Amino acid sequence: MASPTESSNDVAFSLKIRIPSENPSAKPTYVTTKGDANNPPASELANFVLSVDLREGINSAAIYADIAIQDSAGLIQYLKGSETFEMKFTRGKDAAGYNLTAYNIDSRSRSGNSDVYIIQCVQTEFLVNEVRNVFGSSKVLFKKSSTAKGIIETLMKDYIYGKDKNGNQIKPKNMFIEDSKNTHQFVATNWRVFDTIYWLAKHSVRSGSSDSAAQNGFLFWQSRLGYHFKSVDKMIQEIKEQKYETVTNPQTGKARLYRYRYEPKKSNDETNDRFRIDSIVFPEDKNFLLALRNGSFAGFSVAFDPSEFSNSDLSPETFAPVTYTFGKTDGSNKKVINFWNKMEHLESVNPVDLFEDGVRAMVNYPRRIRYGMLPNRVFDKNTNKSKDKKQYSELAYLQAYEHIRMTTLKNIQLIVKIPGNLDLYPGYGIEIVIPETVDKGGVIPKDVKYGGRYLIAAVRHLYDNNSLVTELLLYKDSIKKSATK
Repeated sequence: MASPTESSNDVAFSLKIRIPSENPSAKPTYVTTKGDANNPPASELANFVLSVDLREGINSAAIYADIAIQDSAGLIQYLKGSETFEMKFTRGKDAAGYNLTAYNIDSRSRSGNSDVYIIQCVQTEFLVNEVRNVFGSSKVLFKKSSTAKGIIETLMKDYIYGKDKNGNQIKPKNMFIEDSKNTHQFVATNWRVFDTIYWLAKHSVRSGSSDSAAQNGFLFWQSRLGYHFKSVDKMIQEIKEQKYETVTNPQTGKARLYRYRYEPKKSNDETNDRFRIDSIVFPEDKNFLLALRNGSFAGFSVAFDPSEFSNSDLSPETFAPVTYTFGKTDGSNKKVINFWNKMEHLESVNPVDLFEDGVRAMVNYPRRIRYGMLPNRVFDKNTNKSKDKKQYSELAYLQAYEHIRMTTLKNIQLIVKIPGNLDLYPGYGIEIVIPETVDKGGVIPKDVKYGGRYLIAAVRHLYDNNSLVTELLLYKDSIKKSATK
């Protein structure tokens, strides 16, 4: 195992490669070096590693890794495919482990007697997802489970993990699932497991949200803590509740809140250097032209049954689209839904409301039409016509809300690079402290617009030569009121 040095980025790294076994209860077998008279065979292979690139995010149902290997000992001869790469990062008393399955060898080149190549790895469950399909009526497949939580737990337990050869249930990873207020009935036409969960995310309504302010916008992702199925509004609520003194608990899914400052590092101050930002990038700041072209601020939402309109017994009035916006309106058109006040926010002020009047009028002008499709309902017994119309109307509303919810979440974006921290997870919060660029009265004040709490959208850990750096993609939907003065 490589030993750490004295720096805020230093980390000890360990790598073992476990050979696949048909007997899950058997003692693990690892790839070992050949050894010689001076060096006995060893299963620790960290010295072969040039770099590691680990990635996880709220839009990904798996953790990915690219491991760059420099091989002058013929290690590649022992790699047959589907080996498990067991990686462990250690800093002091803190340790984090990743067990990922290799699925590809990329960019292999040779120089002299040495090979360099990249092992591409992914979470094993993601590979299982590719070969486990869901087919049939939800009433039959999930029986009494009709809310999102019950269906997802059944999918993960029975389809992804299943049972071993002895008939014992394989223990699933931790799952943190926000249940839906509504129930689900659908026909899965040979969908992959995760695609089924994504379908549920599109059609789920938050428990506790009112009919007049229904919230959806659910996401499904995996982090080192486990699997998550949560709405954006739920994530924001939890971020506002996170505390600095809390220790991350993998069983409850509660994570510690970290505060990072953008300020120069100081000599002999490695403890505080761990919480100083190395660099900040502001992607797509104030690009409202692209938002206008994509209809990101306002538009129409329509839902229909593509197979047969008569399945839903639609009347002309139910075919009217939902008109939506999330900026201020003059209130003259009562049919336009302003979703901003129906959402949870990290701060209080909508950045769009600060646009100049002419620009705000343009971004509030509905232009694009979004179409959604009802589930296939050929097998429905058409006995409740009013219910059919209600479901039709809800889908158009929820489709619009989901779009606006994801758009507002990205109002303010940062990409920050910090010393490696493996206790940061997508879907949770972080606090950023940034100074303004100009001093006022001899004092440089904090930037209240770009500072504050953010949602971590993606995490990338970069390991190289006993050093670990973490890159974070951060989203914030709103700004503090003081930033408008």
